[in-house]
Parts: sequence; C-alpha cells; structure tokens
Amino acid sequence: MKLTIIIPTHNEKENIKITIEELIAVVDSISIVNELNILVVDDHSSDKTYELVDQMNDPRIQCFRLSKRVGSHIALRAGLKQSMGDAVLCISADGQDDPSCLSEMLEKCSTGTNIVWALHNRRTEESWFARKTAQLFYAVLYWLSDTENRKIDLSHANFFLLDKAVINAVNSCPERNTSLFGLIAWLGFNQDYIEYERLPRRLGKSKWGLRSRFRLARDWIAAFSGLPLKLMSLVGFFVALSGFLYALYVIFNAYSGNPIGGWSSIMVAVLVLGGIQMIMLGVVGEYLWRNLDESRKRPLYFIEKKTPKNLD
Repeated sequence: MKLTIIIPTHNEKENIKITIEELIAVVDSISIVNELNILVVDDHSSDKTYELVDQMNDPRIQCFRLSKRVGSHIALRAGLKQSMGDAVLCISADGQDDPSCLSEMLEKCSTGTNIVWALHNRRTEESWFARKTAQLFYAVLYWLSDTENRKIDLSHANFFLLDKAVINAVNSCPERNTSLFGLIAWLGFNQDYIEYERLPRRLGKSKWGLRSRFRLARDWIAAFSGLPLKLMSLVGFFVALSGFLYALYVIFNAYSGNPIGGWSSIMVAVLVLGGIQMIMLGVVGEYLWRNLDESRKRPLYFIEKKTPKNLD
C-alpha cells in the first residue's frame, strides 16, 4: 500500500518535527505500507513552520504553504487534492493524536472499510459541560443532516483514514462553505472506527476555539440541511396565528369595557415581531451569501510556495 499522511498546521513549529518523526517510526513498523509520503499543509503560519519542514530534507516529506489562513478543514482538502496514496491519513500536528493505532486503522481499510475514524475514549482536558455540549452539538447536527452513519460519535473524532474512492469523492465536491467532517459523514461508503487514548498536547496552545466551533456548526447546518429555512415558515405561521388570537382577545376586551393599555402592548408586539423578522432575514441572508460565494467559483485556497518534491 502507498500511504499519504496529511498534517494541517498553523504555528506548530515546536511540534511538527517530533510529530513527523513519530509518524515515520510507526509507519516503518507496518509491513503493509511499502511507500510513504507526508504532506504538511502550512496554513499560513507566522512562525517558521515551513522553513523547519524544508530543513528536514527528507524525500518523503513535502510542505505546501497556503497564501493565507483558511482553517484546518480547507487545509486538509488542499492536502487531499495533492495526495497520491492508495489511502490517506489526516492527523493533527500537536501530538494529541496517537499514531500507534494506525496499524489497526489500515487493517480495517484493507478489509473493505472506506473510512476509518479514530475516536478518543476520554476527554480529560475538557470539563463535563464541554463534553456534554459537544455530544449534544453533534447529535443535533446528525438530526438536521441526512447522515446514515449515526453509530459513530463524531464529538470524539480527531483524525481519520480514507481510501482512494473516498478521496476522489471528496475532491469531486468543490463547494466552499462546508464542513469536511460533515462532508465525509454525508458521503456514505463503509465507515467504521477505532478507539484510542488521547495524548496531552506537547507544546503551544490549541487553535480550535469557540469561534472555530461556531463556524463549524454554522457551515455544517447550512451545507447539509435546509431546516432553518423550513423552520422560518413554521415560526411565521405560529407568530401569525398568535397575532390573530391576540387581536381577537383585544377586540373582546374592548367590547367588554376593559381595553388593553396602548403603548406597552404595541411596543411588546413590535419588538417581538421585529426581532423574529430580523432573525428570519439573517437566515435568508446566510443562504443567499453562500449561493453568491459558490457562484463565484473562486478557488478554496492558493499555494504560496512548496518545498522541492523528491519522491523518486
């Protein structure tokens, strides 16, 4: 098997060399792999990550530096576009993903599994609240999207292995505003998982903050579900029905000699209805913007420079 390993990285100078050396040591012990190449996708780091990888001077390693920061998911897609292996392992650079389970992942892949997820079985670095909200988040996403592989808890997924068929399928989906994890789950194919113990981060801080999580949720929901637009009609119906019933109540009170005070009731109605309408306009605007962005057909990324390729 010819294996490609893709490592998206942003300001991971302290970790990238150790991660690559660890991966090479693991792959060298797996007999099924007879050819290896490692693609490091530098997501426009401000440190010397690119220069460090270039100085490693290993013919199996190549680094692509993107022209601006685009996020880890698009960086992974850039790597998938450049991959040449029969299978591709996508793994982070911070050392938390344990590559020792690669042998088990490749064994599943060799027996017909197209996608193998690596799920960590504990999250000691996160609070109980963070773990439960992550589980709830992915449960809602599965419910909103048309995804068959619901047995796989993607709230525990960190890295994964894809075969050639899945790589070609991902590369054939050129949409800009999407979630790579969501896209892979949506594709179908034969998916399975293995479990591993997540390791502590070696050095530096995580780049996966609240803003990144919110962007992931927004992209996943908008890319794989039209439910927000459908909910708008449902909410509009109930608001209109509530307004009609309230109007009957006002008329009844007026004829009963107990008219409702004017200013307060009007302001409440205006503020509530105005707020709902603004939310609806925001949802419509989100979908319209995505359609405009897709219609431009701009590339997802540009490669600023790359290290020499000496794989012969």
